[in-house]
Amino acid sequence: MPLVYMAFLFLVQKQIDMMTLLGSLLGFGTSFLPEVLNFFKKSQENKHELQKIQLQMELMAKKSELKIQELDKEAEIKETEGLYQHDNVDAGGFINALRGSVRPIITYAFFALFVAIKVTALLSLMNQTGVSLNMALDTIWDDQTAGLFAAIMSFWFGNRAVSKYYKTKGV
Repeated sequence: MPLVYMAFLFLVQKQIDMMTLLGSLLGFGTSFLPEVLNFFKKSQENKHELQKIQLQMELMAKKSELKIQELDKEAEIKETEGLYQHDNVDAGGFINALRGSVRPIITYAFFALFVAIKVTALLSLMNQTGVSLNMALDTIWDDQTAGLFAAIMSFWFGNRAVSKYYKTKGV
């Protein structure tokens, strides 16, 4: 019986040693558990901070874009005011009338010259070559003339149409 008793004691002792070893390993392993949890927690916080920074950068970019647009509009307004202010100098009745008539007189003079050249070309084509009125008009009103006419009309009336469009759209 002592042999059985000794074997029993040996097994119990080995089981106690195994439990001690297992307890030590679990104790040692779980001591790292808070650090592992903190690592994952920090990872989530960093991810959130990164997203927050990216959103802030997008917001700053949009603000910069809006500021640039605002500065462009202010520059356009100042330019227009400067153009109008140039003509607001009071130099007396006659001088003011003369200054105010320069642009229209030049415009009318060039328009009259243009009409005179085109009418002369039309009459010359019809009289010298015997071309019909339709053919002569097609020859005189070419692509360059149409482009020039469109440019002049756009210059004089395009700004008003665009300004009116933007006022109605609230832009």
